[in-house]
Amino acid sequence: MKHFYHLLLIFVCGSLAACKPEPPVPPIEPPVNDSDTVAVYVPLTEWERADSLYTVADYTVPSHTMFKLAQFACANNPTEENLEAMRQRIKELVPKQEPYCMVATINGAPKTSMGFCWFTNDSIFEGEVQLIAKADATEADFAAGNVKTVAAKATQTKALRYTGICQYIVAFSGLAKNLKYKYISHKALATDLTPGTEYSWRCGYEGHWSPIARFRTEDNNQGEYSFIYMSDSHIMNPEYIHYARRCALAAVKTVPEARFCVFPGDFVEDGTVANSEWEWERWFEEALEPVIKQMPVVPTDGNHDDSPNINYTYHFNTDNDFNYTITRKPQFEGIVYNFVYGDALFLVFSMQDFWREDYNYVNKTSTYLTDHVGPWFRMKVAENPDTKYRLSLAHFNLFSGSDHSTDEEPPLFRACMLPTMKECQIDVALQGHDHTYEVIGPVNPDSLTPILSAIFDREEVPVNDNKNRTGYKGGTYCTDDGTLYFIGATCGRKRYYPHSRERMESDYQNGKHDVPNYFDLFTGMFGQPERPSFTKITVKDDCLEFNSYTADDDEGNVSLFNTMRVVRTRPHTAPGIN
Repeated sequence: MKHFYHLLLIFVCGSLAACKPEPPVPPIEPPVNDSDTVAVYVPLTEWERADSLYTVADYTVPSHTMFKLAQFACANNPTEENLEAMRQRIKELVPKQEPYCMVATINGAPKTSMGFCWFTNDSIFEGEVQLIAKADATEADFAAGNVKTVAAKATQTKALRYTGICQYIVAFSGLAKNLKYKYISHKALATDLTPGTEYSWRCGYEGHWSPIARFRTEDNNQGEYSFIYMSDSHIMNPEYIHYARRCALAAVKTVPEARFCVFPGDFVEDGTVANSEWEWERWFEEALEPVIKQMPVVPTDGNHDDSPNINYTYHFNTDNDFNYTITRKPQFEGIVYNFVYGDALFLVFSMQDFWREDYNYVNKTSTYLTDHVGPWFRMKVAENPDTKYRLSLAHFNLFSGSDHSTDEEPPLFRACMLPTMKECQIDVALQGHDHTYEVIGPVNPDSLTPILSAIFDREEVPVNDNKNRTGYKGGTYCTDDGTLYFIGATCGRKRYYPHSRERMESDYQNGKHDVPNYFDLFTGMFGQPERPSFTKITVKDDCLEFNSYTADDDEGNVSLFNTMRVVRTRPHTAPGIN
């Protein structure tokens, strides 16, 4: 009997064992156990698994952030549409060795020189520029040889705030507000180029090359040519990126022959020490990318670009000789420089640093402007006495008719710079900052009045409080005795609107500006185009022709809203030189 019960026990236990279910397949991520709880395995979702599989250590910062934006959208709303968008971003991740934020800039003589700059992730120090004297070259063309190679100088940046105070990228990426990255800024200067030649170029190193871009050097006997004016993109979120990119696409489609694009500042929205490098990244990688691939850029800084993190310095490669001539240097490199292209002298400068030496708002004085910028103007004009046209490019306004007209700085700028503009006989001052379309002057620099006898063929149109306060458009403006000041609205979304005569007169009476009869200076079209805007400026034998357009859609369609001409009938005279 004893043996019977023993056999029965073995049979029952065996039967129970046979009935026991198979153990589960071990999870990809083991469950967490502790002594007090029974572990319950919950499989990670697709977007959660992606976080550990794709890290910023392995990919370029720009491509990884685009992935993080898509992943964050899944975390908040894991629809199949959002999951598919994340899968696409995963496919678009770029290995960490690849270059980004590439740009060509005029640096030196445009017939034979060109500057280049780009970023890589930190620790990627290797880099060079390759050029082929061929338009629209392919990877096969570069592989075939006959390539001009220029080594780059690599500089590790400061730890730049990536998200900073940019509300969008913090709110929609899941990235920390205090996130910082270091980068390697690569700069190269190509010399001994052939005049009048189409070049294709790329940057990086073997196995890790950028997309191919292009530019054309100035002709030996340069005749008529065109360039593009765009300003004030204020990159801060996808809407602003979209508007600026729409404008860039329209500009390239409308003016495919343009030799360069001038951009007088406010690339980004957020300055200060807490600025966002993400905003700068998007300017190069997305917003202005269509322009960057087709031509060099002629930049200078705007007030929203100000930051002790010197993002501007790291991103551009323009001539920096001005900084070597003064003891209290501007905050950025390459914001004051000049070049001659065809029959025009370009004087690119910044007034941002007016406060770096002695200055006084009440007395309207700035040592930096009068003792450094002014003499530099006179020296460069004296070195290039034979150009028919002289143009300046700066972000801040000497004259403007919208919200910045009552700022504290313009009276000081006028007091310091108008004598220089007069002595150097600047024909056109290209400005930014005010986000409104404004044709001002020609202005008599002594009386601050318009030279009406120098204006011809204006068209009278109905006055519109927003689109055109003056009721004028078109016209021919002679700059023999004064400078025409031009603001071409904005290529982005941030818009200001024209002030009325009554408001300008009230502001003058209340001491908000120092220009009597200010409204009279607005002698041409004066209004808000309401869409991203750019201007094609053509240097001709007999005039500078301005054609201004709005970018109407994402297909590159435009509307021409103003055409005007600037003429000069007398040759320039030489300024005095200190």
